[in-house]
Amino acid sequence: MIVRKIFVIALGAAAFLALACAGCDKGGGENAAFERLAKRYFRDSFRTNPAFATWAGEHRYDHDLDDVSRKAIDARLAGAKSYLAAIESVEADKLSPDNRIDAEILANKLRLDILLYEDMRAFETNPMLYTDLLGNSIYYLIARDFAPLDERLDAAADRLVKFPLAVEQAMANLSNPPKPYTEMAISQNRGLIALVERDLLREAEKAPGKKKKIEKAANVALDALHTFQIFLEKDLLDRSLGDYRLGDAVYRRLSDGLLQSDMSPEQIVAAAYAEIDRVHGEMYELAAPLFAEMTGAGPPANPDRAQRTAIVRRVLDEIAKDHPKPAELLDACTAAYAEAAAFVRERDILTIPDAPIEIIWTPEYSRGLSIVALEAPGPLDRGMKYRFVVSPVPEDYDQQEMDSYLREYNNEMIRLVAIHEAMPGHYVQFAYANRNPSMVRSVCLGSAFAEGWGVYCMELMNELGFRGGDARLVLTWKKFYLRVLVNAIIDSGMHREGMTESEAVRLMTGDGFQEESEAAIKWRRAMINPGYLSTYFLGYLEIRQLRLEAEERLGDRFMLKGFHEKLLRQGALPPRLAREALFRE
Repeated sequence: MIVRKIFVIALGAAAFLALACAGCDKGGGENAAFERLAKRYFRDSFRTNPAFATWAGEHRYDHDLDDVSRKAIDARLAGAKSYLAAIESVEADKLSPDNRIDAEILANKLRLDILLYEDMRAFETNPMLYTDLLGNSIYYLIARDFAPLDERLDAAADRLVKFPLAVEQAMANLSNPPKPYTEMAISQNRGLIALVERDLLREAEKAPGKKKKIEKAANVALDALHTFQIFLEKDLLDRSLGDYRLGDAVYRRLSDGLLQSDMSPEQIVAAAYAEIDRVHGEMYELAAPLFAEMTGAGPPANPDRAQRTAIVRRVLDEIAKDHPKPAELLDACTAAYAEAAAFVRERDILTIPDAPIEIIWTPEYSRGLSIVALEAPGPLDRGMKYRFVVSPVPEDYDQQEMDSYLREYNNEMIRLVAIHEAMPGHYVQFAYANRNPSMVRSVCLGSAFAEGWGVYCMELMNELGFRGGDARLVLTWKKFYLRVLVNAIIDSGMHREGMTESEAVRLMTGDGFQEESEAAIKWRRAMINPGYLSTYFLGYLEIRQLRLEAEERLGDRFMLKGFHEKLLRQGALPPRLAREALFRE
């Protein structure tokens, strides 16, 4: 999973008046008009969404906090519609190939914003919108060394004193969210309180001249956050009766925007089911000799499906016993990253970026949706660290839940997620993307490409013989791939077909061989982050197809390293647009 949060849509209603002239000015040509339009879009986005600006690396607004009043949200929605109309009025056939791609990406982002706020009404139904906003507004000021600490603490203090108004606006906006959304917001707001009480005040100790200002501002913010916590727990939770299922029509529009693919939800699900059958067969062929090695007895002759499944499960269960202790998770991920980096260099898979990366525990306020993730710096910040974040075992887990958690994230799985999140997965992909000169491509993340690249890298490393082609690692990769397939089925099934939690859990723990702890997290993610779980499979399919097409076009001239680097330099494009950029004559 990637952690690269894009905040609320960020356009004022008056914005279209300013851009209308740019759209009509044909003197500089259609390319110049579009480039001015895109520049104005980001300028207005940063001005009206200061927390988004900080994330992106635009620091002129670090002392401000977003206005999330209903009036401001209505103005942003109107502005988004106006910008979309302006982009759609540009004559695409007169744009350069790169600008044509950027125009399509920007228009798609605006359509998603409009869907999110007009149809899904996220400002009313998603309290996590506000916990994310407030948490990130402070976290990115203290986590990134883009300026001296004194300056960043000054900005944090100025934002903290604006928390009461933001909380008041959030409480006025929220009505009848789905219960899981409120439950997650309750947990995240506790983490946000800890961020202010612990992490921020710890940073203030390093700057004695700012300590009093921060403490005073923190007290104001904490009063507001405690008020919000009471509101969430004692008021909103009882009123959280909304349906987390999107329904077919909204899900299709969301899926179209996230995936930007010609495949329909039905086609994606059918392809996933077909892959499950194929992968099960491959897993048995891998597991049978391991089973004999582990038990001293060969598998039965001509085993039926149930027997093959039992043998695979027995081997996976044995692999799962080899896992770190809770306090060792971070060290295990660090070692796995180093091992993967050495292999990438040895096999010359691609040039590893020199951007710094660190492996840390996930900030408390953003835990709950994934075990590991990659947090990339904003595209305008230079020299900032990338963070491979790891969630500790939750403190409220009982022994059975903790054992399940650690069994799922055993040593082989940790090696795989280190590949996916960091080397040569998300870290490498984003480090290349952030070099792209197009603001559109570096800010408007193509989720299907990013997650598809992570899955592709896991297969690639096994294909090239990482760890000597160890069958335990390859079998665990196949298990992870089953997770990718099942995710896509659950994502569509939940929101379009009424799939129940028990049906989903049976699929995940049965065909997917997942631990119950992982199944519970994935069900929650499918509820809270609809559409996203399909990006892994669809993106992987399309990136694999891009490579096959490149091999066919180039024949003996095909070089894996060259393909990877050319692909990554395009930015996080939807794979369909990456094809256009890659194979442009």
